[in-house]
Amino acid sequence: MVENSQDILTIRDADGRVRYISPSIHRVLGYRQEEIIGSIGFELLHPEDRSTVENALNEFWKNPGARDSIQYRARHANGSWVSLEVVAYNLLDHPDIRGVVINGRDITERIQTEAEKERVIAELQEAISKLDTLTGLLTICASCKKIHAENGSWQQIESYIRDRSQVEFTHTMCPECALIWYPDHFQK
Repeated sequence: MVENSQDILTIRDADGRVRYISPSIHRVLGYRQEEIIGSIGFELLHPEDRSTVENALNEFWKNPGARDSIQYRARHANGSWVSLEVVAYNLLDHPDIRGVVINGRDITERIQTEAEKERVIAELQEAISKLDTLTGLLTICASCKKIHAENGSWQQIESYIRDRSQVEFTHTMCPECALIWYPDHFQK
């Protein structure tokens, strides 16, 4: 089951060196097992994540029986960065294991999807902040339909609304008005 898992299973010794790593390391990060076994692997950490991961692991190693998780970026064999979510179990005191068992999975796609979602939310929030909504009472002439603006002037309803929103107008006539204004053309 471990050999065919999509996740990377790693067992590290008390000194942090990799004692075992599952074959999925090749699928996820492009490395062969032999390249990783015996190493510490910190050189694969993204420079911005390295100190956080090192500090977390140093503290974690001090607490047998502890379980913790962390997210960080690791360098793929092709030079790209892969986002990983790692859950670690400190089983250094366990007589059969005597190591730290780490289960890691590629969350790059999830991180990208979340970033895209955040970008879309920010764009929508910006668009909403730019919306001018008309609220309150508008004084409108009953005859010519001009709006009495805040500055005291009278404006055509179209220009008043256009100045306060992103609306353009086109004109036509409803059937009732067409019959009044053009009775010969619209008689039944």
